[in-house]
Amino acid sequence: MTNALFNANRMKLGVMAFNCSHGSTVTTADGAWPMTWEDNAALARMVDAAGMEVLLPVGRWKGYGGETNFNNRTFESFTWASGIGAVTKHCTVFATVHAPLVHPVAAAKMAATADHISGGRFAINLVAGWFKNEFEMFAAEWREHDRRYEYAAEWIELVKHLWSAEEAFDFNGEFFQGKALWSQPKPVQSPRPPIMNAGSSPVGQSFSAEHADMNFVMLRQKDEDSDTAQIGHLKTLAADLGRASQCWIHGYVVCRETEKEARDYLEHYVVERGDDVAVGNMLDIFGVQSETLEPAVLEAFKYHFKAGHGGYPLIGTPAQIVEAMQRLSAMGVDGILLSWVDYLGEAKQWIEQVMPLMEQAGLRAPFRPSAG
Repeated sequence: MTNALFNANRMKLGVMAFNCSHGSTVTTADGAWPMTWEDNAALARMVDAAGMEVLLPVGRWKGYGGETNFNNRTFESFTWASGIGAVTKHCTVFATVHAPLVHPVAAAKMAATADHISGGRFAINLVAGWFKNEFEMFAAEWREHDRRYEYAAEWIELVKHLWSAEEAFDFNGEFFQGKALWSQPKPVQSPRPPIMNAGSSPVGQSFSAEHADMNFVMLRQKDEDSDTAQIGHLKTLAADLGRASQCWIHGYVVCRETEKEARDYLEHYVVERGDDVAVGNMLDIFGVQSETLEPAVLEAFKYHFKAGHGGYPLIGTPAQIVEAMQRLSAMGVDGILLSWVDYLGEAKQWIEQVMPLMEQAGLRAPFRPSAG
């Protein structure tokens, strides 16, 4: 079985953050994602049956406060991936892991378990760690930025070794030491499950190029030329190391029969019903509000994060959204992880109205489930 991540579709698709309350929208609007297991399983089955490629959870341990306490209710991602892997047949199912919060020996075995449950459809979204409030819950060491990536590099080196070594081995690194390390069973996938990383700083980009198969990019969205250059740079970094790397983005979706209806609803859930306190806390954690930014730029950040956690806006009619995806494909984007306010209702609309147009535009081939 070939992992769906590596199929021939020009624009791959996935759904993200539905293991968290409110998903990616920081809003009090009616219909905001309440996050139950029953809804998670129903959405996963729907997306899987439609032939999308990815189901990706957020790794979150604590909310952001405000009226929504955004993302405070969150299913842990390894156990979530095992459960979702058991109720799906096609999609690649990710776990998002913060390297300093899970020991490599435990991560290697949990990943292999999820890979067996899913029949070889598991992948890791590796995060170096950035949410200090969560680290304090674990009494975990908070390292400065570049040291986090040195730690993550040794972490993933050890995980890969545990996935591949057929004999017990000793490990004596800077961050990890152990005697007679061992992990069985090995993952189903050979040589290993795929790895995603969202490194965006120069150090993070270099880490992603060296260790990941996919870079999860937050496009700067200044203009198409700068976005194209941003993606091209990431792919060149990997190519210079003799590796291929996909570039994925997050897209928040408001799809309606008319552009006006879509923009009116976006304004409703962002401006009228957005949780400004939670977004302010989020941007403080990211360090955005401590930077010297023009007020208009800061307000644009806040709008963007309320709308969809800083993702790329896919707003308008089905045809307009497909046109936007054609432009993104031309920039070098390989896949989009989608989110909505109402995941179940709007994902159904996406599958029925947008995906056929993507096929007509040559962005995707019709999905034919494999036998068995």
